[in-house]
Amino acid sequence: MIGVAIVGAGFMGKTHAAAWRALGDRVRVEVVASRTAARAAEVAEAAGSGDVMTDLAAAVRDPRVSLVDICLPTPLHRQVAEAAFAAEKDVLVEKPLALTREDAEAIVDAADRADRTLLVGLVLRHWPEYLRLHELAAEGAIGTVRSVSALRLSPPADWADWFIDPAQSGGAAVDLMVHDFDQLNALLGAPRTVHAQCVRRGPHGAPQHVLAVTSHEHGVGLAEGGLMLPGSYPFSSGIRVLGDGGVLEYPFAAGPAVGGGNIGGVDQDANRLRLHPGEGDARLIEVESADPWHRQAAYLVDCLEAGRAPERGTGAQALAALRVSLGANRSLETGNVEEV
Repeated sequence: MIGVAIVGAGFMGKTHAAAWRALGDRVRVEVVASRTAARAAEVAEAAGSGDVMTDLAAAVRDPRVSLVDICLPTPLHRQVAEAAFAAEKDVLVEKPLALTREDAEAIVDAADRADRTLLVGLVLRHWPEYLRLHELAAEGAIGTVRSVSALRLSPPADWADWFIDPAQSGGAAVDLMVHDFDQLNALLGAPRTVHAQCVRRGPHGAPQHVLAVTSHEHGVGLAEGGLMLPGSYPFSSGIRVLGDGGVLEYPFAAGPAVGGGNIGGVDQDANRLRLHPGEGDARLIEVESADPWHRQAAYLVDCLEAGRAPERGTGAQALAALRVSLGANRSLETGNVEEV
């Protein structure tokens, strides 16, 4: 059985707690650590187990723990990840990996030196419809992929003020769009340049609605991300992959949030993967839906139990996506096309 310490007791801490609990006797949450004991207790309740701690360092060192799950604000990722690797623990860390390339590279290097597993919460790599889309593209269902466009639009995240502070989150390009930049990289190859423009800024002056055009080894990408949509606007995301022999498209929308958060109810019938071949009629692709955070947790446990390195959500993939995000922020400042 794998012993887990969840470090951080916010929205994602609760989400991860439910994912670990769903794995039954393969995993036990031994510790939940937060600077606020009451919030840690809520996450421990969601996990179905776990001692509450307010000492983050002690939680990382706990001898019952072999995996540290970092759900803290991004500026704290490097400090806790390095401590976990120094204590010979494996690490799951929420995206984005860090706010700077230096910190991200330090986390990846620390994992390599310790010879421990690092998985980054790029959860779209475990989302069933995205996985099937990648399979179809790789099988040549739409010929050679030429371009990819993606969007991710959300009302403000009301569970934590730090999201709208650029010093804490990096703004929309880093905290939100890193998911989609990772998808563009996966489908189009190594990123080369990015040109971004700001549509709307937040209270701290951070760009909170961004459009970005990217160039890659094998094509061109377009990403739109916004964190300041009206509360009545449904959380919406989507991806469209254009090949020289057709199109793959997956739209996703949830109902407006009720009682906090940014995602309400989901109509799975509306959120369907579609294939538009070069000839013939469009068709829906049947995909068995599943909670991607549960799948992410199960994937990591599978890797740890089998003693193999993850291939999805790796440090290298997270670093590449972050490079595009940081390049987008530089482009927003300079107005220029920036190399990544």
